[in-house]
Amino acid sequence: MDHLQLSRRNFLKGGAGFAAAASLASLVGCGGEPVTSSDGAGSGDQAASKIVLGRPVDSNNLDPVTCIGNENIFMFNLIVEGLVKTADDSGEIEPCLAEKWDVSDDGRTYTFHVMEGLKFSDGSDVTAEDWKWTFERAMATTDSHWYSCVENIESVECPDDTTVIVTTKEAAASTLANLSIFEVGVQSKAHFDEVGEEEYVNAGPVGTGPYVLDEWVKGEYMTFKANPNYREEGLPLTEEIEFRVVADDNSRVIQLQGGDIDVADSVPFASLQQLEGDANCSPQVDPATMVYWISLNTQNEYLSNPQVREALYQATDAQEIVDMTSYGYAETAGSVISATSEYCDTSIEPPVADVEAAKKLLEEAGYPDGFEISLLLRGGNALYESIAQVILDQWKKIGVTVNIDSRESTAYSQARNELDLDVVISGWSDDVPDPTSLMQFIFDYDTAFGYYSGMEQPEELQEVNRQATVELDVEKRKELYAQIQQAFREEAIFIPFMSVPWASAIRNNVTGFIQTPMGNYRFQEIAVTE
Repeated sequence: MDHLQLSRRNFLKGGAGFAAAASLASLVGCGGEPVTSSDGAGSGDQAASKIVLGRPVDSNNLDPVTCIGNENIFMFNLIVEGLVKTADDSGEIEPCLAEKWDVSDDGRTYTFHVMEGLKFSDGSDVTAEDWKWTFERAMATTDSHWYSCVENIESVECPDDTTVIVTTKEAAASTLANLSIFEVGVQSKAHFDEVGEEEYVNAGPVGTGPYVLDEWVKGEYMTFKANPNYREEGLPLTEEIEFRVVADDNSRVIQLQGGDIDVADSVPFASLQQLEGDANCSPQVDPATMVYWISLNTQNEYLSNPQVREALYQATDAQEIVDMTSYGYAETAGSVISATSEYCDTSIEPPVADVEAAKKLLEEAGYPDGFEISLLLRGGNALYESIAQVILDQWKKIGVTVNIDSRESTAYSQARNELDLDVVISGWSDDVPDPTSLMQFIFDYDTAFGYYSGMEQPEELQEVNRQATVELDVEKRKELYAQIQQAFREEAIFIPFMSVPWASAIRNNVTGFIQTPMGNYRFQEIAVTE
């Protein structure tokens, strides 16, 4: 989904029950005031340690259906689990709570056989009603950013607590991938009914995951305690995980080196190099599906002109951006779909600067002397800041002056949500191993203004996207998605330039820190050793 910040090894090469939940809901909401829950404090013999992870921004919405942003999404893998999941080291779909499944001859009906004896973190049983409610709430929320993952579902039937039958409107190659989305990880309906929809964004779900939210001081930290009813005996190894907000990238690294935090997320590439020889810390770089591009708001006076957009595309040099900002950790990109996906059209080359051609295009567009525009930036992100400086210098060569509009996280998000911008550095990492959800952000204008391009895609291209969503033949799907990517290139509403890994750093006494290509944390076996 929409990923606002870079986060991290070689890339491209029983509890107290519902009363506690109600108490939690009543306490959440005011910044600086702690939210606490007794519903899942560790059992004591499960784990006996605490790990602190420093990250650049806090969460703001723990409702899996209505949330947006990695700062929220990455939390759900701690709390909820679904029928299937993506493998830790790839985009392959594998069983999670469903031990196996059968598919009907027509490819439309999936019958999932769920583990017996599953319990939520509060000790209550996972029932057929919980499964059905979880799916139907997601299916009914048509304005969800993740609606595309459930849009093709016609019905969900749960004849008993260990059977979930999903019937789709059409047979589709993307069905299993889309069922790995966090919004259909099973959630306790009783907990939702107790706290209410309005407070669900703060209380978060009660699920079957390895951890449960224990305390949340808005803007400062969140703590998660080990789920005493977790289905895997002896896990998780660590009793408590704290996610601490350290907004400045360099400060996070300093706190890691000083031992104030155990893991630093979203580490600048320059700092990764510096940590190579550190006696107490080590960089950790993991494969990711993250792609960066520049979104051009076509509602801007200048950027509404296709020749101007093409001029900016031809003034951009992806290799120079990579060379000057990534310290060898990143690769150039030519498409908004990650090169890790089989649906990426690799025939589209990353942008290479042709200054004279770009100048000529500007002149033909009626701007021989250039113009001024602003580039929206989230402050404190060292990588974004360095990328912005390179773009500023590149576009200056054709007479375009770029004013950096740096805002703190909340103001930055508000500006994007209101399309109050000229251009913005956008980033996407897949939440499911399929282009479906990314395409929603681009094709469903209400989701993200055409991914901040301000452009509603033409009906002909919308139809191509609809066909690609349900096409069963992989080669035909590739052709359809190639059409879409070629259209984006022709319109020059996006300027892709870089694919990046997840960049983190850990204290040397930390083991078991896993971040998957999708960005999800697998913290069942994370631990601190003496």
